[in-house]
Amino acid sequence: MSHVLGVDIGGTFTDFSLLDADGTITLWKEATTPKEPARAIQRGLQALAQIKQQSIDAFVEDLDLFVHGQTIATNTVIQRNGPKTALVCTEGFRDVLYFRDGYKPERYNVSLPRSPDFIRRDLRLPVTERVDYRGDVLTPLDESSVRAAAAALKQHQVESVAVALLWSVMNPAHELRVREILAVELPGVPVVLSSEVLPMIREWERTSSTVLSAYVLPGIARYMVELEEYLAAHGFAHNLLVMQLNGGTATVPQLLRRPIYALASGPAAGPAAGLYCAERAGARNIITIDMGGTSFDVCLVTDGKPALTKELRVHDNPVGVAAVDVHSIGAGGGSIAWIDKGGALQVGPESAGAEPGPACYELGGERPTVTDANVVLGYINPEFFLGGRRTINAEASTRAVKKAIAEPLGLTLPQAAEGIFRIVNTNMVGAIKVVSVEKGIDPRGYTLIVGGGAGAIHAGALARELGMQEAIVPRYGGVFCSYGMIASDVRYDAIKAYATNSASFDLARVNATLAELERTAVAELKRQGFVASRIAITRYADAKYSNQIHELTVPLPARGKLKPNDVGRIAEDFHALHERMFTYCVRESAVDFFHWRITAEGKLPAMKMPVQPRTRRPVKTAQKDTREVYFGEYGSYRRTCIYDGNRLQHGMVLAGPAVIETENMTIVVFLKQTLKVNRYGDFILGMG
Repeated sequence: MSHVLGVDIGGTFTDFSLLDADGTITLWKEATTPKEPARAIQRGLQALAQIKQQSIDAFVEDLDLFVHGQTIATNTVIQRNGPKTALVCTEGFRDVLYFRDGYKPERYNVSLPRSPDFIRRDLRLPVTERVDYRGDVLTPLDESSVRAAAAALKQHQVESVAVALLWSVMNPAHELRVREILAVELPGVPVVLSSEVLPMIREWERTSSTVLSAYVLPGIARYMVELEEYLAAHGFAHNLLVMQLNGGTATVPQLLRRPIYALASGPAAGPAAGLYCAERAGARNIITIDMGGTSFDVCLVTDGKPALTKELRVHDNPVGVAAVDVHSIGAGGGSIAWIDKGGALQVGPESAGAEPGPACYELGGERPTVTDANVVLGYINPEFFLGGRRTINAEASTRAVKKAIAEPLGLTLPQAAEGIFRIVNTNMVGAIKVVSVEKGIDPRGYTLIVGGGAGAIHAGALARELGMQEAIVPRYGGVFCSYGMIASDVRYDAIKAYATNSASFDLARVNATLAELERTAVAELKRQGFVASRIAITRYADAKYSNQIHELTVPLPARGKLKPNDVGRIAEDFHALHERMFTYCVRESAVDFFHWRITAEGKLPAMKMPVQPRTRRPVKTAQKDTREVYFGEYGSYRRTCIYDGNRLQHGMVLAGPAVIETENMTIVVFLKQTLKVNRYGDFILGMG
């Protein structure tokens, strides 16, 4: 491969990670352009071309792999600025979105307002048909009712349609015919089928997932097609790959068939970036964090496998598909500090974003942010922000923190800034505990892998608070998720519903189901150019005890037909998993199986990483300056050594307090902590 490129659009910056065939890494950041996200990408490509001393055409033509993570789908749902969307459903079931699953997110909160539906009731149109749980047709599809619904939708000028018919997971024929009719009656209007997006039981989750898919489809389709056309015009001859929420990548056509996979696209790459770094250091149990400009994302990785969840929700709407379990809170560099009605200092979740950004950006923002506090504390060098490409105004940060926080609370300027720093750290520690302590996992046995432009400033404080022994800041930490994208394999998930029981297991039907799913998944990856030897298959089943509501996902033997003695082993795996998750199991009980899953991964060539020889040069040769930096342990500013991160080499060790600067991130080493550089150039923070 000549070049592989990962691009991640964040709330504040768009990150680029370029890897050459010899292992050379080029990292770049561009300010995100929220109204025209492609503009930041084009600027970044131009900048990388200049660094490589190539024309834009020559640079793009040399790219062998372009992986992209975007926020358009997530932002569309959060901001509710998507197209007018309609739902076609089975007669009598137009209120599935309203009744949901019968539970509130906070069951005992009588004042909890109900989340608004994405589709109002007059755009949820029923059609006459009925299929039962076996897939047998009880009432044939009345095509005149579909045409009547189409006429109403045309009158409403609907821009996208979701189709979710009862038990289409067992027999999708009616949904397929509805799409054919709507294509004639509503030309140019995209139609999304639940049987293709989420073919599994649970009517609300399946309907919600389909509605969200239809809601985001027009926006991401326009953007993705425009980006593909731009790349093709400059000579890119390969498929544009897009990061999915399941931690793998997909082609644009594949993603547009199942748009729900575009949600949480960027953060899903964080665990891959963390794992790539951790494996080099020999760590298998890690917690990855990514602190960007807007959010703080955290994921638990145990034994080299990121945690997955089927409970992901966006604004209380279930996504339904299995996703990398990334927990996000509003705690980034742009998170705004404010005083609540009780006079207490708060930080976030509101963010200044890329526009207007922190006060120090001087783009119109006047409210103090975490970045402004870090400038006041001396952690961020105003003259070396983004390697000096952007000059920030320290006086603007001082004014903002002083006016909004210090003076109202009667604090000195450094006390106010440290208060912001400590509170955002407390928020982030709480987020880490959500994925660890609250699930019965002691984070002290894990290694913290740190990403994000702001993450390494706070990492030492977070690891110390959690009692962790070590934190690793990868050399590419400032553009964490974009690097994770080029470290991620191509992935395709397939699922099919079929109910059976361990006591009366239909072995032939299950084997036929798994074989069908595998053929579909392998064919999809072969269309993308993967040969059979580069495709890895894993298989799973969703299982539960009778009368339970939710299932657990258990692994199946990797390949081949299931044999009679496999059934008992799979059931025992379920019992063991249930006991591990809930402290008990009922081994004398039979196990119900509902869904069968296949994950096919197209393995990309391993990336080459140059190894640094151990240097004998003293660490002092990497020192670039000293400046006044505030440390809470001293309660005052202290003249502190500042190091050039690019000159810190394998074998060098330094003791805190210290600050390390690179073009894309800043690392703060606190009192009694140490920092050393491993042979890959990654920074290892020891807690002392």
